[in-house]
Amino acid sequence: MPTDMNATRYSSSHADTPVLTPAASSITTPFITAYLILVLFIATLGCSVPIDEQAQMIALDSIPKSLRPGYMPPTTLEQLITPLTKQQTVYLLTDPQDTERTVVVAVARQVPDNADLRDVLLTLFGQATTPAEQEDGYFNTLELFRLNNVTLSQEIATVDITPISVADTSVIDNDIQLPPNMLKLAAAQLVFTVAEWGDIGTRILLDGQTVPIPTSDDDAEPGFVLNTNSYEQFQPDLNMASTTLPESMTLLESMTDMAETNPHPR
Repeated sequence: MPTDMNATRYSSSHADTPVLTPAASSITTPFITAYLILVLFIATLGCSVPIDEQAQMIALDSIPKSLRPGYMPPTTLEQLITPLTKQQTVYLLTDPQDTERTVVVAVARQVPDNADLRDVLLTLFGQATTPAEQEDGYFNTLELFRLNNVTLSQEIATVDITPISVADTSVIDNDIQLPPNMLKLAAAQLVFTVAEWGDIGTRILLDGQTVPIPTSDDDAEPGFVLNTNSYEQFQPDLNMASTTLPESMTLLESMTDMAETNPHPR
């Protein structure tokens, strides 16, 4: 039988050395490769994930606000939509030259959303009548006064005012010389405006003093609490046969003179 001489010599000279046949080599190689991959994987994990013996506490202030528990994103859009002001009704007066009598007329004023009664009344003092309101024939007697103070207690608003002509002078014996009907018209504006704040009466002081306040019927006693019924003649829907009031005409002339003397009352 013919024999392979090379194979015979190899086997005889390496009798004690194991020989890997091609079949054995094909089975062993995948196991070796898998073993190496596993070793490399474990080594990689050991390098990338630190293992501490004890968990470390992280201070809350070191965490970004957006990652903290309970964080709510700011509602910027709602803040822009929320109005910072509100509309409040105040009262001016009609010019008796244009109507048969002087009546109050409601106009709107923008005030801060958290405005109190004093803030609302302040919109009637100083140069408070707009050009459009002047063109409509409205006028504002309170531009001839300065607002000193407003207090609200037990559904009574106490409003202290001073005519600008004596704003820097103390009242002596409650004697302040005012143009005819001037205080009556100013009181009507105040009373109707305060009534818009709620079911509230108005007590008017003149430079801190209680004085008789003219009403539709007669002078009210000093310190008397006034309401819209006290100025019935100024209500727009009241049916009256009277025509232009001479006192109001005199008042308008006086207002013109005082406005020239005090162009920017405050």
